[in-house]
Amino acid sequence: MSKASELPTPYGIGSSYGSGNQNSLYRRIQARDTGRKLWTSIASYRILQQLRILLAFLIPIYLTLSYFNLKYTSIKICIILFVILFIMLIPSFFAIIFAQMSARDRLQLKTTDDKKSINSIPGTERILNTLRERRVLETTRLLTALVGAILLYFISSFQTDVILGSLIIGSSIVLGLLCLLLSISLDSGEIPMRDNQFPLLSLHAPTIHHSALERVITEILVAHLDPETATYFEEWIKSLEKKVRRHTNPDEAVEYLLRILHLNSLNLLDKERMFREIKRVFKVSAVDSLKSDAKFNLESLQILLQHTKSWQPSFFRVIDRLVGDVQRGHSSIIEDKWRMDLEIPPVASEGQTDVIAMVHNFSGKRQTIEIEIISAEGEPASQVIRLPSPSSKRLKSAVALGIEGEDIVNALTEKLDSCVTLWIGLAWPNTVSGSRPVQINLHLATGETLLSTVLHTSISAGAHAESAGYKMIDAAASVRKLALSFAE
Repeated sequence: MSKASELPTPYGIGSSYGSGNQNSLYRRIQARDTGRKLWTSIASYRILQQLRILLAFLIPIYLTLSYFNLKYTSIKICIILFVILFIMLIPSFFAIIFAQMSARDRLQLKTTDDKKSINSIPGTERILNTLRERRVLETTRLLTALVGAILLYFISSFQTDVILGSLIIGSSIVLGLLCLLLSISLDSGEIPMRDNQFPLLSLHAPTIHHSALERVITEILVAHLDPETATYFEEWIKSLEKKVRRHTNPDEAVEYLLRILHLNSLNLLDKERMFREIKRVFKVSAVDSLKSDAKFNLESLQILLQHTKSWQPSFFRVIDRLVGDVQRGHSSIIEDKWRMDLEIPPVASEGQTDVIAMVHNFSGKRQTIEIEIISAEGEPASQVIRLPSPSSKRLKSAVALGIEGEDIVNALTEKLDSCVTLWIGLAWPNTVSGSRPVQINLHLATGETLLSTVLHTSISAGAHAESAGYKMIDAAASVRKLALSFAE
């Protein structure tokens, strides 16, 4: 029998190769986060942002009046205004510098399981590009104030003829206007990486995701997390292996927790009932951790859930309709053999949108179904998704909260565990505009058509409220509002 190899395996399981570099990277991130937090907190003062815009607005006006040699105007005052503006722009400039360095280092960290770099996860390039573009704009804005002051100092210190003086003042006015436009654009929105708990979250836009969702809320939440937060979230789920009850596993427990938090946000569960439901799947140690200041606790999970809702309201409208149908005892839950609920945003911004489909099988037996999606002039024009549909329990009547033997929590859990949920992306070419139909057909494997529905969406070539950029702003604002409410 051959002896085991004694050759070193620096990349093998259990190896500590590279741990020193990883620790030094953590220390560097902490050092740069210190600078990021300092400069971001200074630059985030609303009064300072408004003063920057106001000063950038006044400088071109005052320069124009000085050009015509009006009374009480002076080039030296214009220089002072430019210098003050330059000083006021320094905090936002350093904030983006430290934010970019911190993000680059964070995305170079490695995961704990297979030691792959977080930078290899889709979505990192968009985050770095966003920060890079912001840094270019902040640098340009800072230089406009500096160059404007230098040009005016040249006039005040040296004799210039009328033509050269007019050109220099005209150039300073243009620089002032450019600084104004940049200030309106940069100071009207959120400063990147302002949140200290999930600093990269507001910069992330979902890229790839599963079409068929099994752990419904968990999978759609993870798809909207930035690579760093998603990595830590998956590691947190694995760490719950010994903290859940015997009848469940960490994935199922987290999915159940997110459903409970969503019902709580709908005011269907009070705090006492919420903790009672959490204790059904988590042990006491895990419940205590959810109440603590750990990275993933009840407050942070609610923030992440709110972030996902802001990005994907269509998905949660489908869940909320399911909750409403269960509460009212809708015929689709009590009488029909099949239920198919669909949602599509009213506007396909930049020619892209998503279709959310949720199918319930009340036929009493597990069957294979085909969901056909036909989009007029879209890409793809037609697609068929074939997958098994588990049998779901048909309700006998409406279900309210706290009813013995049946409860809306149990009913919703059963309906989400036994449904087929699809998240399908659609796109249209730039040549297409206006309202377009999208037809969704539900077939059995035998070819029998069970249900057919036509939805409409309006194709918009430009940015809209449904576009990624606007959703990023709305998500950041809603998350910050919720975080402030927790802090109070």
